[in-house]
Amino acid sequence: MVDNVTIPAQGTGTSTPSVATDDVSGQHYQRMKISNGEADSATHLGVYAEDEAHAGGDTGILSLALRADTPANISGADQDYEILQMSGGFLWTRNRIVGARLTTDITRPGDATPYAVNDALSDSTSAPTSGGFTWSNAARVSGGAGKIISYYVSTTADASTLLVGEIWVFTTSVTNINDNTAFAVSDTEIKTCVGKLPFALEDAGNNGWYGASNVMMKYTTSGSANLRFLIRVKNAYTPTNPETLTFGCEVEYLD
Repeated sequence: MVDNVTIPAQGTGTSTPSVATDDVSGQHYQRMKISNGEADSATHLGVYAEDEAHAGGDTGILSLALRADTPANISGADQDYEILQMSGGFLWTRNRIVGARLTTDITRPGDATPYAVNDALSDSTSAPTSGGFTWSNAARVSGGAGKIISYYVSTTADASTLLVGEIWVFTTSVTNINDNTAFAVSDTEIKTCVGKLPFALEDAGNNGWYGASNVMMKYTTSGSANLRFLIRVKNAYTPTNPETLTFGCEVEYLD
């Protein structure tokens, strides 16, 4: 049998139209064109079998998703249908337990000059690392949120008096402070501080270590996906030379 069915003309002067059909074992199934409404277009919606190879010009229905640089609910209430949301070509999804372990080393200047209480500990007496020290990728995206759930400090030094100090954490870059000078943060920069993490190193034989858990310090990064930090000394500390301190933390992403 052949496809299509002819409709008899109705009255004088009328044409003989036909209906597009697909003949399957003697039964005619009417073809319906679902398109964008373009007049006289033969383009219709394609339906393809699983694992069928792609061909140029295949047609289908575009699945729309909303661009949302910051995703949020757009429906009226819980259990309403919701449109998919995207940013930068990526579909927004959430993994509630994904995080990272972040570490940064600070090598002190090559001296053994004693520190006074509330001095800064840094990597230079004249040109410390610009912007403060960095915990990179503290969030999944620039401006993203997270929380510090634990942190640790270690040192390569075997000092007779162990260092006691604080890690001051900021959401954006700050002015670093010369080593062994008074710790001071500007009025503008202190507004970006999300907290401080105290530590008191313990003797580990050849070096020192401190760790703390269940911190749960929340933050939202600004201008990048990183956190910045500065170190303040809280005891009269006489360092050794050389000395490298490692500052690490475990973070959990919140977006």
